[in-house]
Amino acid sequence: MIDSIKDKALKGLFWAVGERVLTQGALFFVSIILARLLSPDEYGILALLLVFTNLADVLVTNGMGESLVQKKDVRDIDYSTVFVSALTLSAFLYGVIYFCSHAIALFYGNMSIEAYLKVLALRVPLSALNAVQKAYIAKNFLFRQQFYCSFLGSIVSGSVAIVMAWLGFGVYALIAQQLLSLVFISVLLVVATKWIPHFNFRLDSFEELVPLGLQFSGSSLVNSLYTEGRSLLIGKFYSSSDLAFFNRGNQFPALIVDNLNAPLSNVMLPVLSEIKSRGSEIGAAVRKSVQISSFIVFPMMGILMASADHLIRLLLGSSWMSSVPYLQIACMFYIFQPLQSINWQVLKALGKGDLCIKLELIKKAVCFLLLIVAVPHGVLAIALASALSGLFSSLINMFPVKKLIGYGLREQVLDILKPLFAATVVVAVSILLPNFTMHPMLGLIMQVFVGSIVYLVVSRLIECEGLRMIVDKIQRDK
Repeated sequence: MIDSIKDKALKGLFWAVGERVLTQGALFFVSIILARLLSPDEYGILALLLVFTNLADVLVTNGMGESLVQKKDVRDIDYSTVFVSALTLSAFLYGVIYFCSHAIALFYGNMSIEAYLKVLALRVPLSALNAVQKAYIAKNFLFRQQFYCSFLGSIVSGSVAIVMAWLGFGVYALIAQQLLSLVFISVLLVVATKWIPHFNFRLDSFEELVPLGLQFSGSSLVNSLYTEGRSLLIGKFYSSSDLAFFNRGNQFPALIVDNLNAPLSNVMLPVLSEIKSRGSEIGAAVRKSVQISSFIVFPMMGILMASADHLIRLLLGSSWMSSVPYLQIACMFYIFQPLQSINWQVLKALGKGDLCIKLELIKKAVCFLLLIVAVPHGVLAIALASALSGLFSSLINMFPVKKLIGYGLREQVLDILKPLFAATVVVAVSILLPNFTMHPMLGLIMQVFVGSIVYLVVSRLIECEGLRMIVDKIQRDK
């Protein structure tokens, strides 16, 4: 039984990571082309529009699907009930956004926002089906099917967006990419998984799953209110270009961390839900996840922080150089996100939806306070407040895990000290390297290569557990 779960987890993680890397890599390539065709101001408008649709998406997608994944035995009627519930909620939320779009446009003094928002908000009802599909995939470990469907959907939608941008459609090119991606992926998943949505509904299934799903959604909504609130405040008190630079700076570390964090979370939740009755096993699994994820993520953020200037200049051009300090600060935020997410999955796997909401309220009360203090001092101050909030949130998530599985703040901090030290050495070395060359390509290659070598050498000298586990795994598989 344990070997079967372990085998499914490893295969699922392989395909889930592959799906994120390939899909997000394709989207990143598309975004580089679009950044050359569109202005920072147009990207800033999309970032502002996504604030409202992302908040609605949280209620529809995050908790509903997770309530299905954490349930031990899921019936077909459970999937259908959650789908009907999510679709009904999404239709209501679309109506709210549609009728509020005029007031939103007036608030920001840009009447073009009204038409853009009415179209972009269509992604909310489209997300209802996709959320249940992802839950079905996670529960049945069908990550290979998701791999192919997500990649193909991203390629097609990205290609359409590039053509539209080249033809002069501006913001609508970005909106089309958002909508078509959901449409193509959902259609392909219906074919690949053979799961077809039905409009069946049972009250007992609703009462069991939807309240817990709303608890998970509630905690995610609190987090999204903070995240999207930053964009709202930047868009209101500063320019759309400032918002574009802020978001573009966050894009690079998010691309790396989310490609590791999202698949890890998608696989961990069903796996931990399977073994949640065995305390020692869940504790060991979580510790390994912390050690390996910190060993991998810490040096990536360190090297990215040091090479930000060369990276932006090489990929986006001089018009986006204002993104450099935001990228560097964002690395400090994202470096601890996998730790926060791993602890979060423990709470979800154990069905602690009420605790998730309580913790999120505590965290975001402090985060909002930091944000409010930072707003008058500029966008850089907002970015620094976000980085500090990320560290605080990660530490808070560790406290209840100690009581639940015996692996809390002290143990986790000790497990990340070695890779954190090695990554700090990498940053110090990498910062000195650009002085030897002014060419962005050569500077970037040198920083990545030398930084990686330094990290591996230092990790070997101080005997990082993450390195040892990876080496042992490679040797066993020979």
